[in-house]
Amino acid sequence: MTCKTDNIIYMTWKNKEGESFNVGELGKKTGKYYFRYDINGVENAKEYGFCLLPYFPKVDAKYFREELFRTFSNRLPGHSKKDKTSILKEYGLESYDDFELLKKIGDKMLNDNIEFISPFGEEKTVLDEEDSVLDEK
Repeated sequence: MTCKTDNIIYMTWKNKEGESFNVGELGKKTGKYYFRYDINGVENAKEYGFCLLPYFPKVDAKYFREELFRTFSNRLPGHSKKDKTSILKEYGLESYDDFELLKKIGDKMLNDNIEFISPFGEEKTVLDEEDSVLDEK
């Protein structure tokens, strides 16, 4: 099955030399979120010090969850009503949606060199839930 890239964000990691590696894919399909690593990207990035995310310990696993994984939602600005109003205005969103906000801001954190990037004009295969191995706790 394919879906438009509106529902996919690539997770990249940048090494000390500034070289970026596509290390994962975060997506949203019919109200559920999924995450999987890009195995080749991870193997290349590991040579420069990339480590797997704590709640996603298996590079070949497919993870599904009904809510945005806490690993990623914790990166977003505050969730209070006041914060949400200013965030909607700042990022031009009509309603608060964690996935759309993460897609808009990219959320690069200084301490881990991870950034989220929206793909341009591509279609990707979406994982089927029955292929899921683990679910983040």
